[in-house]
Amino acid sequence: MIKIIQLATAEQIIAEVDEISYELTNPLFINIQQTEKGPNIQLFPYNLIAAGNIILNPDQIIWMADPEQKLLNQYQEIFSKIITPPKKDNITPIK
Repeated sequence: MIKIIQLATAEQIIAEVDEISYELTNPLFINIQQTEKGPNIQLFPYNLIAAGNIILNPDQIIWMADPEQKLLNQYQEIFSKIITPPKKDNITPIK
């Protein structure tokens, strides 16, 4: 399942998690910045120098939770094999 993990180091990660072995697949670091328009969430690769999956020490996990839908969609879009065009809000239909 895809989960958000808060580590004892204060890092937050989103990844596919095996909740028995604590193995992470496709982990991304969650960077939250406050802006004038509210929080801005950016996702960055977590294991730039490791080959393969990461296994966490469960003693370092503070909490684990399901991501809210918008973040889940962003995560799934990053790892999707389907290429989608950018979303345009101001599309005028052809008559």
